[in-house]
Amino acid sequence: SPPLVIAHGGFSGLFPDSSEDAYILAAGVSVPNVALWCDVQLTKDKVGICFPSVDLDNATYISDIIRNKSTSYLVNGVSTRGYFSVDYNFQDISGISCPLSHWLLVHFEVISFHGF
Repeated sequence: SPPLVIAHGGFSGLFPDSSEDAYILAAGVSVPNVALWCDVQLTKDKVGICFPSVDLDNATYISDIIRNKSTSYLVNGVSTRGYFSVDYNFQDISGISCPLSHWLLVHFEVISFHGF
């Protein structure tokens, strides 16, 4: 049987973690039926986005676009202030630019657990 290959964050050695380019390259150069895995963050309207951090400000320009709207949540027991996807609808944040193009809308066809 073919080896199990899991691409966490796509081909993130060449492209930013969880970027669309990283997933396209990982799928294109891998074995058939590769499992593409990402860190999924849910938006307020329950749309899943692949994003490597719970704080959107870690890899986007959200704080420059939506000023003074950060919130605080307990993250692993620590009060953390930032911009969290659960506070925004997908349409409200989908146009916010990322320095390295991190957005990828999650579709069930993209993430395949192959029996897991």
